[in-house]
Amino acid sequence: MSHTRAPRRQLTAAVAVALAAACVGTLTAGAAGAATPEATTMTTVSSNAAPEGVAALLPDSVVLGHGPTGFLTSHKDSVTGAAVHRWTRYGDGVSTVLPAGTYRGGLGTDVIVKTEGSTYTLHDMATGAAPTVIDTSSLGATATLASLHGTTLVMRVPRAAGGVDLHLVGKPADTLEDRVVTGIPSAAQNVEFLVNGPNTLVIRYAVPGETDSRAALVDVATARVVGDQVLTASGDNPILTASDSHLAWFESGVYGSGPRTLRVAPRGQQESIRVPIGSGGRMVLGFLGEDWVTYADREGSWSYSPNPLHALTARSLTDGRTVKLLDLTLRILPGSDGELLVHGATLEHGEGLYRVTTGPDGTPAAALVASTGRPLAHTVTSVNIPATVDLTLASGDPTLSWTATGISTGKLTIELTHTATGVRRTILTIATRGAAQSWDGRLDDGTAAPLGDYTWRMTTAPTNGIGPTTERNGTLRVVGQPGPHDFSNSTAPDLLFRSGGRLSVFDARQVLNSGSQGTLSEVVVGSGWDTYDRIVTPGDLGGTVHADLLGRDKSGVLWSYPGTGTASAPFATRARVGGGWGIYNHLTAGLDVSGDGRRGLLATDKDGVLWLYKGTGSLSSPFQPRVRVGGGWGIYNKVTATGNIGGGPAGDLIARDKNGDDWLYLGKGDGTFATRTQVGTTWGYYTDLIPVGDADRDGRADLVVRHVTGGGSGSLSFHRGSGNWRDPFPHSERIQAPWGFLSDGSLLF
Repeated sequence: MSHTRAPRRQLTAAVAVALAAACVGTLTAGAAGAATPEATTMTTVSSNAAPEGVAALLPDSVVLGHGPTGFLTSHKDSVTGAAVHRWTRYGDGVSTVLPAGTYRGGLGTDVIVKTEGSTYTLHDMATGAAPTVIDTSSLGATATLASLHGTTLVMRVPRAAGGVDLHLVGKPADTLEDRVVTGIPSAAQNVEFLVNGPNTLVIRYAVPGETDSRAALVDVATARVVGDQVLTASGDNPILTASDSHLAWFESGVYGSGPRTLRVAPRGQQESIRVPIGSGGRMVLGFLGEDWVTYADREGSWSYSPNPLHALTARSLTDGRTVKLLDLTLRILPGSDGELLVHGATLEHGEGLYRVTTGPDGTPAAALVASTGRPLAHTVTSVNIPATVDLTLASGDPTLSWTATGISTGKLTIELTHTATGVRRTILTIATRGAAQSWDGRLDDGTAAPLGDYTWRMTTAPTNGIGPTTERNGTLRVVGQPGPHDFSNSTAPDLLFRSGGRLSVFDARQVLNSGSQGTLSEVVVGSGWDTYDRIVTPGDLGGTVHADLLGRDKSGVLWSYPGTGTASAPFATRARVGGGWGIYNHLTAGLDVSGDGRRGLLATDKDGVLWLYKGTGSLSSPFQPRVRVGGGWGIYNKVTATGNIGGGPAGDLIARDKNGDDWLYLGKGDGTFATRTQVGTTWGYYTDLIPVGDADRDGRADLVVRHVTGGGSGSLSFHRGSGNWRDPFPHSERIQAPWGFLSDGSLLF
């Protein structure tokens, strides 16, 4: 591909400026008898918007027409949303902002037309000549402008009995001329227009009952159809292009994905050659002179997979060889003298308008004539990832942001490597053009990220495969407050599950979000845990931050397992707390009920007396001598320390009686509890009540409940804490997870 200045036929910069000024004057003054347009402005695009010697094209502009000296574009104003039209000269890059209105351009002509009702004003943007005003009101209110062919308006006029007439309307020698095109079948439907060559119109239409579309060739000089051709295998909505000697189209299915076959036929001949070119989506076509046809898939900028058809390819009609001209194509616009103007991009010069011509040796080449200043490849230019993030509460979730250049979509991936364990996991994979994303602290498997130091790696690659993969790196520290049910050194709670003698840990956040088809990450702590008839999770007993575990064996001895903070081995070797604990039928822990900042243990004996063992802060001797709280607790078959769910000064208890009614005991902060309050009446359905802690990170304690039917299948539900002691768990949400294993074990609180 070559990168050159404007061709020799373009005006010099000095002459172009003078002519543009004259043209602006005519646009501003308007024509006699016409409404006076708004005053226009003329803006010279700064040199940093495009390479030297190349005109500027505003990003996201639509090219409405082009000629030898410049091009017409429409661009939406970012503030008002109104369309702003510009004429841009190739010679010096000056863009003239046209007065407000509706404009159309032609292909290969510097003439543009402004539409005001049935009045059309033609402006020659190259010469600055006086405008030509054409009044088409005589055609009726239903007449519409279909195309501009040089200085001729191609008007579409519906017939009262159905079908349409085409009128070629002009004003040569200042005399209105209206010619009706003859030879179009009266049954023609879905008539559309293509402008090709200085003297020929190509009209695409359909005939009822026929599978394929047709093309009619209209001689502009005589306003007659001089050829009619069936577009074989085209279906009813083909892409069509034409030269002075050939027609080209795609076989049916062009608007869907799949294999594409190009058809090329000499004008007036029904025989056509078939050229399979690969799979593509929305295809574009254009003839380059008489010997080459160009094609591309215009979906390349937002494609999620590489495809050779994203490039602009020219195929020789004489020997079948192909030449790649651009890396990506958006639109092909036929021009004068068999040239093409293509909106596309190359890795070398970025996005813009490229003039495609054939060189002295007959080989096609592309030259950049207008640039948006945007590169083709998706490249991240800046990254903002906080150095430290606290994942305790959802309100503190960090925002990972980045900026990028390029017109292509990029696949961005962020990986974290935990420094302590070396485990690498993905936290984000997204198709993007540059934005921001909040990170909720979960890894790609849904588990909560462990606390500690990380290195991060961000890789970006164009999804269309055009351009290199880039990488950025940095460091990150995850901090937060571990909870009493956190056994994996994160801010998220975990669920303990015992099946026979096997004890396992499941990440609660993964469980809540896994869905019915999710895969759960199970950490097997070990075997032999069936030696215990009670296992409770008191939280941190010994001041190490990490949650500990208590187990009572069948002889009544209580054992403690210090938490390690290591996800793969969460508990250290057990230590004997003491004997005589077999007198209790309920054990629950994890509360600071006395307001001293230490977690204690609550137990009910077989006489229904509730006892409190205050914490000492020492793992070797974790509890003080017991203190009697009160009697009458024998009516309950479940007693669960839920944490502070009522917003009071200390931890609370929920107790379920034999009728299935649930009662809340609010902790006073002095080792005692307030009078009970009923908070539920149907909880007898549940097998387990698990005070999981703050699983949804809203700062309130939550509850996970389990139910096992008589047939053995299990289910879980999540009760989100409200913080209101009168109604602490107002809503229940079924956890859709693969819980087939629930039938042969129990969750531990």
